[in-house]
Amino acid sequence: MKLIIGLGNPTREFEHNRHNLGFICLDRWAADKGRKFAKGEIFDYIFMHRAVLIKPRTYMNSSGEAVQKAMACWKITDSMVIYDDIELPTAQIRIRQGGGDGGHNGIKSLLTVIPPEELKRIRIGIGRNKEVEPRDYVLSDILPEEWDLLNPTLDVVGKFIDMYIKYDFNAVLNEYSIWKKSYSGADSSGIISPKEES
Repeated sequence: MKLIIGLGNPTREFEHNRHNLGFICLDRWAADKGRKFAKGEIFDYIFMHRAVLIKPRTYMNSSGEAVQKAMACWKITDSMVIYDDIELPTAQIRIRQGGGDGGHNGIKSLLTVIPPEELKRIRIGIGRNKEVEPRDYVLSDILPEEWDLLNPTLDVVGKFIDMYIKYDFNAVLNEYSIWKKSYSGADSSGIISPKEES
């Protein structure tokens, strides 16, 4: 069973925050599939034949607690997390396996439960405003002009989720590589081609 984790904070207060892109991405995927998240005590979830998708209800800094509970509920063999990254320009995507927490408290919590080398990641850029404290910036709502860039990116990530569920993470990496080569700069839909992972 594969575990797909979207990171964010519960309650309407945080619903459209930049820091909630993981939740937003899973909600978009679910809406496109006509599915709804079931309410759990520590996470909301969608259970499927090959995978379970969860949105922790523990708040970002304790996301690992929800993941640990999910691993106790189901026999999880593989895990992938989707989350925001302040170090990437808005709407850019990076996909990789392994690595550290990069200062992201949600990832820091996950890495207490999942070995760093085993965690698959899809990072979605939210950009950075040097005039605003990082904490205030990530907990602010996404602006209309940012949605213009993010909406097509969320659609692309939805396709990566489909690939992961149907096949595996290698299929996601292959699709990601093809996608990167399809774009040079930005196309009319506003999708920005990411640079190679350093």
